[in-house]
Amino acid sequence: MAAGSGRAAGLLVAAAVLPLTGCGGSSGDAVETTASTAAAVEAARAYQRASLHQDWRAVCEGMTERLRRRMDAKTLDECVEIIGAPGIGDHRDARMSTGTAFDVEAFGDHPAGIGLRVTVDEGPGRVAHTALRLVPGEAGAWLVDQAVNIPSPGGTGPTAVRDALRRN
Repeated sequence: MAAGSGRAAGLLVAAAVLPLTGCGGSSGDAVETTASTAAAVEAARAYQRASLHQDWRAVCEGMTERLRRRMDAKTLDECVEIIGAPGIGDHRDARMSTGTAFDVEAFGDHPAGIGLRVTVDEGPGRVAHTALRLVPGEAGAWLVDQAVNIPSPGGTGPTAVRDALRRN
């Protein structure tokens, strides 16, 4: 069973993941669209969609082992237990969008990868933006290595995403 601090961290990650939606980012930092970046963007969307649908196993499978360990989850089942704690409301009807994908440098123990903003819009006054760092996993799959809420106000473009990814 996961430690109590892991549960709190997991709930914070789930809270960061549940409220996502967005607007386009600045194209000045955009990564050239390739099959790889398209796969990273789709991995981010699948991660967010799984969270909105409360498919915690898919959310945990979409994370790097490093992110799961930061939540004190030693196994996939512990990750599911931690983030599967009862949440607030049903988010299935929320609209989701992503910003422009761009390269992000390594920071702390996070490797370089693709950064982008995911926004979830649940209606008036209920919009949340999350910065995601995606890194290549096994067999070419992209995994979420970092998910950080972007404070409001503060912008939603690449600079705001980079700043958020440097805070955590």
